[in-house]
Amino acid sequence: MTQILSGICSEGIMVATDSMATSFDEQGKENHFAVDKLFSIGSHAFIVSGGMGISVELSMRFKRYAEKRKLLGIEEIKNAIGPYLSDQYREVLRNGSGTTVMNKELDRIYFVVGGYSFRSQEEPYQLALWGSEAGQLPLQRIQIGPCLAVPRTMSGEMRLFQMCQRNCQLLELIEFAEEFLQKQSEANRQIGPPFRVGTITASGFTRMDRDQEPPENGTR
Repeated sequence: MTQILSGICSEGIMVATDSMATSFDEQGKENHFAVDKLFSIGSHAFIVSGGMGISVELSMRFKRYAEKRKLLGIEEIKNAIGPYLSDQYREVLRNGSGTTVMNKELDRIYFVVGGYSFRSQEEPYQLALWGSEAGQLPLQRIQIGPCLAVPRTMSGEMRLFQMCQRNCQLLELIEFAEEFLQKQSEANRQIGPPFRVGTITASGFTRMDRDQEPPENGTR
C-alpha cells in the first residue's frame, strides 16, 4: 500500500508519499522494505505511483520516455501518459510479471502526474490521476479537483481540499502532508518512512526529502 497526497495552491504543487513497499515470500509471509516512488520528469513535472510493485518500474519507464521525447510541459505529459502506461502495463500482464496478489490493496495500480504549464496562465499548475483495478485496461483517467489523497482517506482529502480552497501557502501543505503521513504510518504497517516530499513552482521541481530511517525489513 502507498499513501499519496498532493495539492495545488497559488504558489505551486505539493506532492508527498511514503516509501514502504510490500513483498510476499513463498509461504505468504509479508516483508517490508523502502523504495523511492517519486520521480521528477524533466525540470517542471513529477510522477508518483502506488499499488502493485511494478508501478515503480513503469513510472521510471515513463520518465525516460518523456525526457527522451522532451515532453516538458504538463499538457504534453498528460496526453502521453495514459496510452504509454497502458501499453507497458499490458506487456507486464502478458509476461506474468508483478501479478501475484496476496492483498486486495496490491491488486490496484495508479499513477499521479503533476507539473507546470508553459502555456496556461489561468491554470499554471495541474494534477492528473490514472488507475486500474485487477488488471483492467486501458488505464482510466480519474477525475480529481485541486487535491487528492490516494488511496482515498476522507479526513486527509477534506483537510487538503479546505486548505487548497482558502489558497494556503505551499509550506502549510508540506507540513500537513508530513504530519498526516506520520500518523498513517503509526496506524498502518504498510505505510512507512522515509517520507518523500516535492514541490512544483514556476522555478521547477524540488525534492524536500527528510531524514527518517526506514524500518528493518519485515519488522513493522
